[in-house]
Amino acid sequence: MEEKQTGELAGAGDIPKAKKKKPKSKKKKFLIALILMLIAVLAVAAYLYYRGTVYYQTHFFPNTNINGMDCGDMEAAPVIDALEACIDGYALAVLGRDYKTGETDVVLGVIGPEDIGLSYMGTREAVETLLQQQNEFMWIEAYLDGRYVYSLEQGISFDEELLESIVKSWDACKKKNMRRSEDAYISEYSDELGGYEIIPETIGTEIDLENAFSLIAEAVKAQEASVDLEKLGCYQEATVKSDDKQLNRIVNTANRWLGTKVVYDWNGNRVVVDKEILKEWVSIEGKKVLLDEEAVDAFVKEQAAAYDTYGRRKNFVTTYGYEISLPGRNYGWKTDVAGEIKELTELIYQGSNIEKEPLYSVRARQKGSNDIGNSYLEADLNSQHLYLYQDGNLVLETDFVSGTMVSDFGCVTPDGIFGMLYKSTDAVLVGETYRTPVKYWMPFYGNYGLHDANWRGEFGGDIFVTNGSHGCINLPPSMAAQIYQYVSEGFPVICYYPQGIPYIGPPVVPPPEGDIVEEVPVE
Repeated sequence: MEEKQTGELAGAGDIPKAKKKKPKSKKKKFLIALILMLIAVLAVAAYLYYRGTVYYQTHFFPNTNINGMDCGDMEAAPVIDALEACIDGYALAVLGRDYKTGETDVVLGVIGPEDIGLSYMGTREAVETLLQQQNEFMWIEAYLDGRYVYSLEQGISFDEELLESIVKSWDACKKKNMRRSEDAYISEYSDELGGYEIIPETIGTEIDLENAFSLIAEAVKAQEASVDLEKLGCYQEATVKSDDKQLNRIVNTANRWLGTKVVYDWNGNRVVVDKEILKEWVSIEGKKVLLDEEAVDAFVKEQAAAYDTYGRRKNFVTTYGYEISLPGRNYGWKTDVAGEIKELTELIYQGSNIEKEPLYSVRARQKGSNDIGNSYLEADLNSQHLYLYQDGNLVLETDFVSGTMVSDFGCVTPDGIFGMLYKSTDAVLVGETYRTPVKYWMPFYGNYGLHDANWRGEFGGDIFVTNGSHGCINLPPSMAAQIYQYVSEGFPVICYYPQGIPYIGPPVVPPPEGDIVEEVPVE
């Protein structure tokens, strides 16, 4: 019983305590071992970090790029050598214009280091300074994600006299090969073009060498691969170019005037004013376009002299079929010279293209030299008989009484070809000794005209010789009324003495044309 109790006591108290002490001892050993291992790792890491720190005191971090060159893990000396070696491959291409053709972007010459004694300065100091600025304690970060890019400015040394000598040796930079630029200008009149044109400026090859030397030197210092002397304004350029506004305005104005085309119907004659004539009238002097207005004046006067029929003698075939020559008094085509000169001048300034008649101050009934046409009044002053033709048909004829032959010459009805001045009714004819009302008044020359004469009992025969009018053609009232219906302003009136004027009055000088004062209509 006692053993059982003792055993029970041992089992209940002593045995469990002995079992717990054993695992505690193993854990302690494990912790000690772990600590020792960490210490070893830390010692190795510290050693490696120390070695890296020492290493990167004299080496560039990985992922370091200097002037485009990978310099990772390199010491300063090889970096310096590599950077200075870059100058051996440097060359500057100088671009400009071909001195023969003027072509652009042509290589005028290439400058190498050996040509001008080119070398770098301060590379060692710059690289060593860069390395010294590197924080060697941060080398681990450089391995993880660091990237270091540097643009190192190196000093440049070269012989500027050698540079100038090299540039002057190029063909394009020799004075004898340089060609000056020439300004754009206006050509002479061209028959082929029918006008003027702008001759473009000539692109020169003359270089401002002083400016070129300076710009090339700057390019070398900046280590540029090329320099374009044209883009940098080293060439002497034309002062006036083809796009010059004033130059274009002058040419456009001259060509607009030259483009004028006026086709005249000048009394049935075709007269054309175009380039063939205008090229003699339009000129360019300096910065002005000139129109020879005196030539325009002379041209209009020349055409008027050639084609006007006003006041000229004309042949007329009478009702009896014989031809007579008569003076043209106030009938025919008469150009308004002053008005047409002004109008043609304006048409040229406007560059017009038009068909037209000239301005007329007096118009006839038909164009051409035979301008009377087929409708007219024909008065045979010897036979005292009048014929009225309309479109070639005789529509009326009548006797009349014309100017007397026994008074002064101013009473003699003038012969010639006339144009009706106007017509009116209920007029009063006034003279020094009379005041006579008439129903129909149709003047054709000054104060000479046709009218009704109700005071006369007969017409025709030889009445006019001793008992004629003061110069007018007196008509039977019924005939005057009918004639009045046919005539209008400008209607041709032909008066003639086929057997000559039977004047028997006192010898006097005929009054000047247009100054006759005989029978004045007063309303």
